Amino acid sequence: MKDWKTLTGNGGNKLVIKDHYCVAASMYQVTVWKNEQPLLQHHTDTPQPGFPTLTGDQLYHGTGILDLAANIWHEIPGMQEAIRTAGGKYAVSHGNEYTPSVFAWAPDGSAVAVSVKWIGHPGPPPAKVLLLNKEGHLLQTLWEDQNLPVAALHISDKWILAGTPQFRVFDKGTLKATILPEQLPAVRIEMTADEKQLLLLQHDHIGLWDMEAEKEVNHWKGNWNDATITPNGKYIIAVDAGGKAFLISTSTPQEQQLITAPGAIFSVAADNDCLLAFFTQGAIVRTTTLL
Repeated sequence: MKDWKTLTGNGGNKLVIKDHYCVAASMYQVTVWKNEQPLLQHHTDTPQPGFPTLTGDQLYHGTGILDLAANIWHEIPGMQEAIRTAGGKYAVSHGNEYTPSVFAWAPDGSAVAVSVKWIGHPGPPPAKVLLLNKEGHLLQTLWEDQNLPVAALHISDKWILAGTPQFRVFDKGTLKATILPEQLPAVRIEMTADEKQLLLLQHDHIGLWDMEAEKEVNHWKGNWNDATITPNGKYIIAVDAGGKAFLISTSTPQEQQLITAPGAIFSVAADNDCLLAFFTQGAIVRTTTLL
């Protein structure tokens, strides 16, 4: 590993690294660097949980779109109300409504999946996964249950993936669901660029799946806090509960190389060349080369 470089500015534990951009998002704030230099910082009044999605100069985050070139935030009209009412299916009032647990935007910004939870008097299903279009209109209720809200969602070009108690993979065209036999709900979901490999993070293990065979091909037990896979599928970076990060080659999965770092790491993101990390002390975001 080469030296780490600190990215100046406030951090966030939901990280994205793509093209020339590094992004660190928290519930009410997103910070963006370009070519490792501060570009902009945006604050919101409403919580925007989940990972942003970057397409060109457009950053899709929660209920809005941040234009990185113009530094303009576009709140999508009606999306917050669609979430509160589950797409208009329920009459709500303050304190009796659905609130978002996690957002996941499609790579092209055409749709967003939202995990919601009901707060207030008993009645509606307490947990749902909604699929909304880019205008904030309900397309489909993908899942609902008398259960805890889904903590992880991901949308690729082909699929919508939901960390429900029985993990669900929805065909993006038909919305037909396939269930993968996972024992615990996922807390992070990632796919490789070719959509052939699926990374599922649970707190007690990391699973790597072959999407064509619908089969888990590698499994790493442990108390994991975070994990990411490079777009080319060559490496997994895993962070344990103590803040140590490990580089794992998917071609030699039994080997775990400790990543030397100036402190405990909380969360990570990676492209094929660089590693982006959020550190537990000081809310610092740093980057380094992957190898």
